[in-house]
Amino acid sequence: MASKRGIIEGIRQVQAEAARIAAEMPEDAWDKGVYERGWNAKEILCHIALSANVPAFLIAAANSPEPAQMPGDAGDIDDFNESQVAMRMEKPVSEILTEINRTYEQAVNVVQATPDELLAKQITTPWQTEGELGALILDEDIRDHVLVHLADISGATA
Repeated sequence: MASKRGIIEGIRQVQAEAARIAAEMPEDAWDKGVYERGWNAKEILCHIALSANVPAFLIAAANSPEPAQMPGDAGDIDDFNESQVAMRMEKPVSEILTEINRTYEQAVNVVQATPDELLAKQITTPWQTEGELGALILDEDIRDHVLVHLADISGATA
């Protein structure tokens, strides 16, 4: 089982890496395409701002008697991601970074308050990933999703 400490360390790693990239990135590099026919660096950062809510979202979903569902009326994960990225694109990078840090701080508080038994619970996410809640947060979301996106930004714009 992923520990609270491990999850919080993963969150701190994301915060530090996002801050490092934002500090080192030339302003004109944010518009550079990172993925072929896909998002640019700023769009990925906007997606990370959305993803900062995933730990708290998954914990709330695991604590609910109902199966986890996408927020609001979102039926498709790609449509949801696109709309959330678009909502943030006009903001300056500094404001997006502030949102990332603020949302992750809220997630840290939620993780600290979560019983270990809940972190060990088997769940299915709305995007159809199955596993232990704590491991999904640490391994699937933080390590295999957000940190990979940050590495993509850093590598493609270096």
